[in-house]
Amino acid sequence: MSSRTFDRETLLDLVVNAIPLAMMAFFVVVFVAFNPFGSDPANQAIQLSIVVITFGALFVLTYYSGRAISRAESELEEEPEEHAEPQAAAAAESEETSPEIPDEEYGNVTADEPAEGAAAVADGVETDPEIPDEE
Repeated sequence: MSSRTFDRETLLDLVVNAIPLAMMAFFVVVFVAFNPFGSDPANQAIQLSIVVITFGALFVLTYYSGRAISRAESELEEEPEEHAEPQAAAAAESEETSPEIPDEEYGNVTADEPAEGAAAVADGVETDPEIPDEE
């Protein structure tokens, strides 16, 4: 494992949290500098605490998820054969799950002519030959 906690790939995985962190930092600066909701200390404490607590929680979550990603990547690099799926087993499973369907179950339909009853279905008419018309 490298001496750094986060390598380049891990930082790229975590960059998605940089935008929300920057937005929250921006709003803290705006709320302190311009005080857009009045000078009531209780309101200001509530609005700043919401943003600061959310910022802190996201920052801590980003740090621990980065450590988990880094640890998982290092384990994968150390023992790749444990995490790899054997190719023969994957091919055998895919053959078992796809049943063979004979071609004679499907009628021969060409692109030039519509399938049986396609025009009737498009018109909303029932095409079952066992049900007589009620006309």
